[in-house]
Amino acid sequence: MKKTNKFFIVVRLAGFIIRNISRKIYKKPLKRIPGMKELKDIPIPMRDGIKLMANIYLSDNPGKYPVIMCMTPYGKDQQPEHFEIFKVFGIDTGSINTSDYAVFEGPDPAFWVNKGYVVIHANARGMWNSEGKAPVFDKQNGLDFYDLIEWAAQQPWSNGKIGLNGVSYLAWSQWMAASLQPPHLSAICPWEGFTDMYRDVVYHGGIREVGLIGQLTSKRFNAHYNRKYGITENLLKSTGQHPLDDEYWENKRPDLSKIKVPALVCASWSDQGLHTRGSFEGFKTIASEYKWLFTHGRKKWETYYSSEALNLQEKFFNCFLKEEENEMKREHKVRLEVRTAYYKCNIRYTNQWPIPSVIHQKLFLNVPAGELSEMFPEKEGYIRYRAIAKRGINKAVFNYQFKENTELTGGMKLRLWVTAEETDDLDLYIAVKKFDSEGNEIYFSGYNGNPHDVVAKGWLRVSHRQLDQSRSTIEMPYQLHKNLLKIIPNEVVPVEIEILPSSTFFEKDSFLHLVIMGREPLKYNTLKHENSINTGFHRVYSGGRYDSYLIIPNAKVNAKGSEMNARL
Repeated sequence: MKKTNKFFIVVRLAGFIIRNISRKIYKKPLKRIPGMKELKDIPIPMRDGIKLMANIYLSDNPGKYPVIMCMTPYGKDQQPEHFEIFKVFGIDTGSINTSDYAVFEGPDPAFWVNKGYVVIHANARGMWNSEGKAPVFDKQNGLDFYDLIEWAAQQPWSNGKIGLNGVSYLAWSQWMAASLQPPHLSAICPWEGFTDMYRDVVYHGGIREVGLIGQLTSKRFNAHYNRKYGITENLLKSTGQHPLDDEYWENKRPDLSKIKVPALVCASWSDQGLHTRGSFEGFKTIASEYKWLFTHGRKKWETYYSSEALNLQEKFFNCFLKEEENEMKREHKVRLEVRTAYYKCNIRYTNQWPIPSVIHQKLFLNVPAGELSEMFPEKEGYIRYRAIAKRGINKAVFNYQFKENTELTGGMKLRLWVTAEETDDLDLYIAVKKFDSEGNEIYFSGYNGNPHDVVAKGWLRVSHRQLDQSRSTIEMPYQLHKNLLKIIPNEVVPVEIEILPSSTFFEKDSFLHLVIMGREPLKYNTLKHENSINTGFHRVYSGGRYDSYLIIPNAKVNAKGSEMNARL
């Protein structure tokens, strides 16, 4: 990191600390919202006698109202400051306008109470001032949320209909609770939340990610659990002790097939490696009669609190919590935000995901030409690259030029024949990029607001290549991750790599670049994978005996939807 950047980070961090110290010294009150009252630190009993602490926001006017609630480990009283500290460390949260009562990643009472709702923010078990031993992403969270829902339904200010709303953990906990089918749960709005912690977040293709998990361990759970009761695990340590998909991970996974309540699900192309995969899988798998998918390719928090998103959330909850006769049930099931470049896109609508009309086009790798071709190359060949070098030949690149305007919407699958010259395993990092007709790379919004990200990504540790054939599809291979299949050095084996869902418009004469590397391309990503098993050289084969190919989801639509540029 340059000295200049370090200087500005120190200055911004010092400013953040000074502002928060001054708040504590002068006890600056929260700005009151007209017509709203707050019930603070209300103890809510769980089935085992433990009490979770909650803040309840409701109208000054007596009556029975539907309830929108969230359960958070991040602190029900730790509101706007989270976005400030993120900006200090270079995370672009975007433009966010909330009240002082808007819990981090959760519903803003200033918006919802004036729309005729009660809002509840509850601290998760064992976090902050809630009682009990703090569980870390396990099924106890779902049981507790179940009890919160049923308690809220019995209160004198409740009409008995409960909705859940929130981002990330506040979305994952909705999946957990809804899978238990609480009687008074009437609707959920999981806004970008993983559903399979192993595959979505911690072990990308079997390669362990430690950056986010390390932050959650040190800066979230270990920093803020209730010291009187303790915490169930050190997340960073325990995830490292379970490199395969075993019972440990099953305890952190909701049974999506049991979710039947109406759902408004948000999934983004931009949060790949965290929420993208799980959000789409959640929408696909739940058994709800009424479900909608809102996709986007921008910054998650900015989008969640945007006018468009709030208006859709309100229409959704009005329909299922107030039983209001509105247009929600007639809305298209899927909103597609088709990106053209960073914060530029077209909007169109469809009624299914994955899109059934998509043509899964097969592009074969042609090593001698460095291209992706619609024709299978007869000539056999391979490309050799250094697995972990920062310079020199450290990647394999294949390009394809579009002959007409083309929209790619959906997941991609990459089949490769590969080997390592010196080791019994190898890690593969895959990036799909867009270049214009002049050869300039077109960037997109990525993880944590990164403005220089790619179209889509994929990962695979080759020893994790065994597929579950019953769950694999033409656009999504599904690895079992139950055992390791090591190779012999120079043994050429076929692998299938999942490239996460995306939606991108490629203009005529623009290029798709497929990049294969042995390390994370840092320019495009802020994920942090642990030290690689890679060493020496990798080889990628094509032609002849080796049918290496990329399957792309060609939507076959050239007409643009309503254009939307920059910010909503």
